[in-house]
Amino acid sequence: MINFVEEVCDWNIDRDNTQYSNRLEYHMLDEEMEEYLASIMHGNPVDEADALADIAVVAIGGLLKLCDGNKDKVDDILLAVTAANNTKSATKDINGKITKPADFIGPEGMIKEILDDC
Repeated sequence: MINFVEEVCDWNIDRDNTQYSNRLEYHMLDEEMEEYLASIMHGNPVDEADALADIAVVAIGGLLKLCDGNKDKVDDILLAVTAANNTKSATKDINGKITKPADFIGPEGMIKEILDDC
């Protein structure tokens, strides 16, 4: 299986595209979200899949830039978020969103350590 995160990171690194700008990342994600909304409005699952994949690519590229091009930190942050998500319950709210237990601890502490570890 292809490592999607590594592919996205390598694509950015190969193009010397590792300088972070939260403004640029926001605008690129906003553009992809608009494309996703348009695909939903048109009921086109192919375009929906493309837009969702593009959102993932932009988000991972943004993480790489935020981590100064350090792929290991990108992996560590994604794993920190996954670890926190794994502590969520299996129940859903009325909107279908997975709920957090009362003792839920988010990934922010782990992410801070990852970003501060230079």
